[in-house]
Amino acid sequence: MDTRLHPAVRPSPAERARTVLAAAASLSVQWEGGRVDLLGCHHDDPVGDLLLTLEPSSALAAAAQQAAGSGEDLTVEVELTELCPVAARERVRARVSLFGRLSPVPAPGVATLQIRVHQVHLHEVGRDAAGEGTAVDVEDYRQAPVDPLQFGAADQLQHLMSHHPEAIGLLTRLCDASIMQGATRVLPIALDRFGLVLRVESARGHVDVRLTFSRCVESVAGATEEIRRLMLEAHRRRPCLRKL
Repeated sequence: MDTRLHPAVRPSPAERARTVLAAAASLSVQWEGGRVDLLGCHHDDPVGDLLLTLEPSSALAAAAQQAAGSGEDLTVEVELTELCPVAARERVRARVSLFGRLSPVPAPGVATLQIRVHQVHLHEVGRDAAGEGTAVDVEDYRQAPVDPLQFGAADQLQHLMSHHPEAIGLLTRLCDASIMQGATRVLPIALDRFGLVLRVESARGHVDVRLTFSRCVESVAGATEEIRRLMLEAHRRRPCLRKL
């Protein structure tokens, strides 16, 4: 939910999917007859396809080799999860499913597998109606940039929460008063080049509020400058009746 007066600007579904993939330390791969959870075994290439590096004896490597021996690629589904970087009540922010074809790539000593993505599905928890999610156009996915703040956002949000709770309280002045009624806690749960997202928790649930930057930023320093600008704007607003 956006409460700024000008139109909301946020990452596109394609950019969100590419960013979740780029930041993920782990993923799950499912194929007909098996499933495996992998940690630190993958990296993505510039167009969003994946390379996996596994032990040759792994079940997935064996299935890929068996399919290749029959002249086929192995159809797989890759699942990735994005978590809030702070201790929120519900930490899952998004799930991404990538569907593609996996084939072995010759490499000495290890099993290297390539997944060529041909279908992408994004589910942003709390935003998608009835949990349906969004089918992302594959060409849009391949051309989308990874958010430049992705690898510094978690540290900045944790610092904001741990060392500047008064700043978070001030920023709540930019939230709609109806959202703040009954609020028990406010957390900074996301930061991207377009803005900062606050989670307003209450006894009945939570609402995520996007505070949009005045410009698209390309660095953590730029985001810090924009957060300060938001705080100046909030300072000019009347405080909410409820003080957290």
